[in-house]
Amino acid sequence: MAKFAILFLAIVLGFSGCAVPNALSIAMKPADYTNKFSSLDCLEQSYFDSELQRAKDGKDPIYTAINAGSIARICQNFALSNELLDIAEDRYKYDVDLESAGNKALKNLVGVLLNDTFTDYDGNLYERIMVNVYKGLNFMSLNDFESARVEFNRALIRQDRAKDYFAPQIKAAKDELAKNRKNDPNYKENLKNTKLVYDEYSGLFKEFKTSEVFINPYATYAASVFFYLDKDYKNSADKFREIAIANPKNRLVSTINKRLQNRAKSIKDSGKRYIFLAYEDGLGTIKDEFTINIPYMIGDGVATLNLSLPTLKKREFSYKDISINGIKATQISNFDNIFATEFKIELPWIVTKSILSMVAKSTASGVVASEVGGVASLATSLLVSATNKADTRSWQTLPKIASIAMVENSGSYTIKDSSGKVIDTAKIDRTKDALIWLRSTDKDMIKSIIIQR
Repeated sequence: MAKFAILFLAIVLGFSGCAVPNALSIAMKPADYTNKFSSLDCLEQSYFDSELQRAKDGKDPIYTAINAGSIARICQNFALSNELLDIAEDRYKYDVDLESAGNKALKNLVGVLLNDTFTDYDGNLYERIMVNVYKGLNFMSLNDFESARVEFNRALIRQDRAKDYFAPQIKAAKDELAKNRKNDPNYKENLKNTKLVYDEYSGLFKEFKTSEVFINPYATYAASVFFYLDKDYKNSADKFREIAIANPKNRLVSTINKRLQNRAKSIKDSGKRYIFLAYEDGLGTIKDEFTINIPYMIGDGVATLNLSLPTLKKREFSYKDISINGIKATQISNFDNIFATEFKIELPWIVTKSILSMVAKSTASGVVASEVGGVASLATSLLVSATNKADTRSWQTLPKIASIAMVENSGSYTIKDSSGKVIDTAKIDRTKDALIWLRSTDKDMIKSIIIQR
């Protein structure tokens, strides 16, 4: 046991630069991108150059690239946005999906002995889907519809494979549970103690509508609009039909669906052109940290485990309800609920890993205190405290909800809030179909991107 404690101390010191102050400095909150995203003034090129270099250098590349990529997009630097999002997608592929068993085992070991913030952010499935959606929208703005088609198809494929994506995580949690049931003589008692953690989360999930089906209708809508603007009317209608089936009582969705189905069946062009609205409102849920103490039997004794765990923190709407040319937009996606659905699926493994981590740290700390003492004991206590942190990284700039509308193109559009105040208006080419992408994080910040074809 003493050898294990010394090994633990050596590993922690190794990752922290062989000094306690360095280990303590690891316990920092992730970089905040929200304020930069919500600013009315776009950042200087030097900022983007720095973020791009950070991502290229492998400094938490997925976390850096997705957040900086969305800032570049809202500043209408579409090529740079895609360059950043390309890095994120490549890292998803090579560092996550195709990661070797050995690397995955090492990453899990680091997560247990230290915490997940010592490793690069892996991201979530709903974030990966949005990477492809935003890349597709960027390519549309760059008038590269061939590349845009590739991205939207990838987004749809990721949604179709959602169950397969979650299977390994669900299996890992079940395997660990089975292992504990077999090897831990205190399994039944500790299972009761673990329930205290889940009781804390039960109240949290009452704030969200989680689902067994992992689909983001907004991604489906974006793909449908792309296909329509690319004159692939059948594919557009087929995709939107999925949204209509899921929203049978929504009149606007039914109206849009009827228009798209009729256009797909029509041989002649009626000459009508349409404006599609994609409105991303507010700021979506992010992760926060909370701590809970639970009793836990280790061997013949009972230890108090101080667990630091991630929780979900809701943020605010901006306008929420808007209209375009007199037609009220309808909500089709709640990103808060999508995030909560994935978080709920991953929760058993998150809790299991946190408990394993604190059992290892508590055991090591106790052994060092009793058998080594002195400076080593103090160092171990400080390091355990510094590394007892929850991973609260996420894509900070995603919206809270997404709403849509479709109106005839009369050569201009006017968007109003629920009080009738004009929040965006512009003239457009009435001979072309258009996508108006509208983004607001609060009532002081609203930006639009117009795509016509």
